Amino acid sequence: MQIIRIMKKRIFKGYFVLGFIMILLLFMFSNVDAQPDVTHGKQLFTNRCAACHAIAKDVTGPALKDVDKRHTEDWIIKFVQGSQSVIKSGDPVAVQLFEKFNNTIMPNHPDLSNDDIKSIIAYIKDEGARQAALPALPAVINDDKPYAGKSSVLHQLVYLDIPGEHRPLNLQSPFVLLSLAGIIIALVLCFWVVVKTYDILERYQQSKE
Repeated sequence: MQIIRIMKKRIFKGYFVLGFIMILLLFMFSNVDAQPDVTHGKQLFTNRCAACHAIAKDVTGPALKDVDKRHTEDWIIKFVQGSQSVIKSGDPVAVQLFEKFNNTIMPNHPDLSNDDIKSIIAYIKDEGARQAALPALPAVINDDKPYAGKSSVLHQLVYLDIPGEHRPLNLQSPFVLLSLAGIIIALVLCFWVVVKTYDILERYQQSKE
């Protein structure tokens, strides 16, 4: 009986720890939408921006490195969604850019949400920082071979930003959310089985007394 009581106390502590973990995960998920998605931003940049813009050099349009330092986030969002509207409003910065690049009209992107544009900005910052670090790492410059190690969800939990397509765990991915939910459900079921097992053992022992 003493052993069973001790085990029940340990199981109760286990439930407490599990509950704390679940609350922590829910808190993390509640803040997911506030985090720009660099990977999504890269995809949008490639499809929508790369034809006219580069990170570190002027092409049809200006270089975008440090664009977040030159303009406010709200200004960038308005300009991307409707550049001509901003120019026609008389905004001096927008007019100067328009004239500097031969009055080239930038296509409007009203279908891009604020979060989409924030993700593009996050990618530009990420790529700009990566390119700025390259001269200090000459050994990495000539290494075009991407990382080829493991890429499971567990490994992504501890990945840093390394060459190749591997990124830290993306909490906006439905697959990742389902995987974490499955882990939580499995833990709850394990604790439930343990509790039921010890209840059966206790009843069996009481029936023998």
